[in-house]
Amino acid sequence: MARRTSLKLIPLGGLNEIGKNMMVLEKDNDMIVIDCGVMFPDDEFLGLDYIIPDFSYVKQNSKKLKAIIITHGHEDHIGAVPFLLKEVNAPIYANKLTLGLVELKLNDHQIFENVALNEINEDTRLEIGSFEVEFFRVNHSIPESFGVIIKTDIGIILHSGDFKFDQSPIDNKLTDFSKISAFGRQGVLALLCDSTNAEEKGYTLPERDVGKTLSEKFSQSEGRIIIATFSSHIHRIQQIMDMSASFKRKLAISGKSLLKTIKISSELGFLKIPEDLIIPISNINDYPVKRIAILSTGTQGEPLSALYKMALNEHKRIQIMSTDMVIISASPIPGNEKAIANIINMLIKHGADVFYESIAGVHVSGHAAQEEIKMMINLVKPRYFIPVHGDNMHKTNNAKLASGIGIPDKNIIIAQNGDVIKINANFCKITNNINMKNIYIDGIGYGEIDDMVLKDRKLLARDGVIFNMLNIDIKKETLAAEPEIMFRGVTYMENFNMIINDCKNLIKESILTCFSNNIRAQSNIEKYIDSRLEKYLIKKIRIKPVIMTKVIFLDNNKSD
Repeated sequence: MARRTSLKLIPLGGLNEIGKNMMVLEKDNDMIVIDCGVMFPDDEFLGLDYIIPDFSYVKQNSKKLKAIIITHGHEDHIGAVPFLLKEVNAPIYANKLTLGLVELKLNDHQIFENVALNEINEDTRLEIGSFEVEFFRVNHSIPESFGVIIKTDIGIILHSGDFKFDQSPIDNKLTDFSKISAFGRQGVLALLCDSTNAEEKGYTLPERDVGKTLSEKFSQSEGRIIIATFSSHIHRIQQIMDMSASFKRKLAISGKSLLKTIKISSELGFLKIPEDLIIPISNINDYPVKRIAILSTGTQGEPLSALYKMALNEHKRIQIMSTDMVIISASPIPGNEKAIANIINMLIKHGADVFYESIAGVHVSGHAAQEEIKMMINLVKPRYFIPVHGDNMHKTNNAKLASGIGIPDKNIIIAQNGDVIKINANFCKITNNINMKNIYIDGIGYGEIDDMVLKDRKLLARDGVIFNMLNIDIKKETLAAEPEIMFRGVTYMENFNMIINDCKNLIKESILTCFSNNIRAQSNIEKYIDSRLEKYLIKKIRIKPVIMTKVIFLDNNKSD
């Protein structure tokens, strides 16, 4: 009888943060990946577009990679797929809507060839090397969201995906409780469970509750209604469309991501657009204000979003009026609270009536609260419980829920990104960590940047930059002209001229010191001057700007 080998679970993202979800399952010579998403940076990550998982481990083991399985179409689950496919090649398995959204991303990255996109549904069964994979429907804030069942010769692993238990979903497709409980009766070795809302007591409210609130707001408003929501929140978009049609308002769309998602979702049959509802954004002034609704991007305060431009009065088509009602129908991703508050304040300053999650029921979560998580655990009855999708606070709270309903503490594994979780019929434990790094994406291409660049950006934002241009007569070993010093982004200083003169004198002394100590290499002179100036500025005015010195050698013995 063949020896049964252990299974390795390696989270490459989603276990130190909200977002960037990616889980590797490896057995024998086979590997599958579940999800491959991005995380949107907060203000700490200056100028970055997003952060993606470190794919190094997958690249090193690319011959083992048999499949990429996507649970649903949100950015934190599909956003990094194009970057992964630039490094490795493997077939993708996802539902119809998710595949459509993945295709949009691949087209944006000009990836057109050698990508196998395979459509699955809740009845699909896949034989992938050492794995037999099945799916079950769950409710979430996007249609066709799935959990994943992975069967191996050592037992069953159940991955919840992002889920909630909505008893009256917008599309009338309920979570497949019977399938989940059937596998629970068979015996599940480990449950990987969504932790996003593990701190929230009770049950997550149904999506239809937002519709009731929106109906109230539509009936109250005598002016335009501007609603911002996530471009991938198809159920919310459907409710906004239905509400606009019900109140005889035309709907204009502002935001490229919304336009793309609406187009693909309607083409695939997941979004039913009422007839004659949508008008071009350029035509909004052709109708009375009480007959206009606008669907917008910008729920997270993104600087290039439509709502942000409206708040700054920089939108080409929409200027905020005192009769406008603005509804931000989303919750802030952790770290974005300040950006959203700034937008709300600017909108209020322009006279708009603004409604958002904390003061009005204009948003409900797509993730399970505590009682739903307990229900999932009780249906699955796993031997081992592994919280996923969250930072340490979320995972720890999720672990407490499992412990509170009877999962032994020794069978609860709180892991971090990069941990190698080894599991078989007899044990489940973290054996080591593969030591991953953060991968920052800057720009529309694969603009990976490292921690040093990020550090420089923080310094530039905080204390500015100083440029020094020095012409040195190499023959005379002295300056050929006065140093040119430029301060950029440096806070106003008292005795500014005195500081400039001190810096110039320090540069002159530094050059003499370099030559007297036989330091003649251009780069070494520049580094020495940078160091002297940095110490002086820290001591004198308590700032640490980025200092950039450029030395140009002039050799008077050379003819033109």
